[in-house]
Amino acid sequence: MRAKFLTAEHQPITRIASDEATAIITDILCDNDARQKSFGPHSPLAFEQRVAAKTGTSSGFRDAWTVGFDREHTIAVWAGNFDGRPMRDTFAVRAATPLWAAIMQDLLQRDHPLDPPQENDNLVHREICKTTGRLPSRFSGAKMSELFLAGTEPSEDSSGYFATDGMMLLPDEYSQWCASRDNTIGAHVQSDFRITSPPPNARYQLDPVLSPSQQMIELTAAFGGDVKWFVNGAQVSAQDNGRFFWQLAPGQWNLRAISRFGSAEETITVE
Repeated sequence: MRAKFLTAEHQPITRIASDEATAIITDILCDNDARQKSFGPHSPLAFEQRVAAKTGTSSGFRDAWTVGFDREHTIAVWAGNFDGRPMRDTFAVRAATPLWAAIMQDLLQRDHPLDPPQENDNLVHREICKTTGRLPSRFSGAKMSELFLAGTEPSEDSSGYFATDGMMLLPDEYSQWCASRDNTIGAHVQSDFRITSPPPNARYQLDPVLSPSQQMIELTAAFGGDVKWFVNGAQVSAQDNGRFFWQLAPGQWNLRAISRFGSAEETITVE
């Protein structure tokens, strides 16, 4: 990896978003708490000052980006090979972010961090249920303050998302998440047992550049506990973390999921 510094070129400034929309996006990009799940509490992005940042890693680890800004400067750092060769499992937070953070820390010796957003006629703060995004109810275990464009803030509380015993009940479109290991809150959906990933009649195309280990799909089903998976009749074993992944291979494949809730089948094609 090599660093390259370019002479600044000032382009005409053209507004493409409203002040309020910009304030909301900036507030999201400044949220250290939201980043902790992916990067941990002590990543290079964990600034004490209020600065905005976004990372990105391209397919095959060819490019690693970190872009962010304070009140005076916007900083963008790219890491990669100039001939387009992929790097070895190098994510942006490990490649581009440390350099970006060092530049930003230096600038903040004389720059100003971003100001917290202020309410106005078009921008409002609301306390919401952290789990559902609705107004808090007696079932809300955690709350947080969020920004909304006036008129888009939630008007209903979160009670409709919970059974009387406090168990969370989500709409059918959340079935794949409910069946995944990410569902640490024990949420359920009210739907019949079925395969949620891959989707019905899915078609996949193999990437000749990516390694086979990066071309896998996760197998999930609604009410996904204790599911047995079969691909063309051959049982798929769970990974160490209990999740089921199948490596893509050319052909037409029959997927079958069996659990105490019933069984379901889907057919997919890999080219």
